[in-house]
Amino acid sequence: MKTVIRSFAMDDPRQRVCFFPGVMAFVILLQPAGLRATTGCGLIIPDSTDAVAAAPDHHKVILENDVVRVLEARVPLHSYEPPHTHPWPSVFFEQTSGLNEPWKSVNIRWSQGGPSKGFASSDRDRHNLLIEIKRVDCQPASGTDLPDTDGVKIHDPNISVVLENDYVRVLSVRIPPGGKEPWHTHTWPAVVVYFSLPPSLRLSPDGKKTPHPALKEMQVTFDPSSQPLHSVENLGDVPYQAYRVELKPTTNVALTRSARN
Repeated sequence: MKTVIRSFAMDDPRQRVCFFPGVMAFVILLQPAGLRATTGCGLIIPDSTDAVAAAPDHHKVILENDVVRVLEARVPLHSYEPPHTHPWPSVFFEQTSGLNEPWKSVNIRWSQGGPSKGFASSDRDRHNLLIEIKRVDCQPASGTDLPDTDGVKIHDPNISVVLENDYVRVLSVRIPPGGKEPWHTHTWPAVVVYFSLPPSLRLSPDGKKTPHPALKEMQVTFDPSSQPLHSVENLGDVPYQAYRVELKPTTNVALTRSARN
């Protein structure tokens, strides 16, 4: 699986940039047409211009809860996609491989959401996955310490950070054939994306071994809580590739007007 990471910005004067002191990453907060802004936190409400309502032939909800919405988006070659809005920013997975090799290569970026013009006639086949983050109008929590067993802190060679800002940390988990991860934990809830998987074993410190068969198609799940100490062993002859879109803690306090301006 080839993964390319790049940034993405929409040229829209209604974008508002919010910088948080001491944090190098930044998040763009939007108040575009097509959103009904409400007072409070975590209360962005889609309206009739939302992608699912305005372009339902091209956007399918495959997972949704109080904190995320996951959309699969397809726009075939030469097809028309109506104008629409994405009310929340998202972690954006773009398939860059051909139709006959789904998700063999991907771009991953932070998309700021907002209005989209759609396509009068798409110049190529488009297949994307959007992990929309609902609580971006809430102040990020500060001073969150991760345990020493965190997969990134232990320098697990199979885990790399491919995107990070105040709201998400996206991990690429790639285990070579016959490989096994060091023991580690995951603290934050996460959307977990698998495009395909070889057979594997999940190992627990108590000696429990849970087999998982090969996965031939995309699967998206939500881990609502932390993951205790564990390891995964790749039993296949191709790399084990997964992505964890970890949701960083937020407060229940709305971003102040001064922070949004």
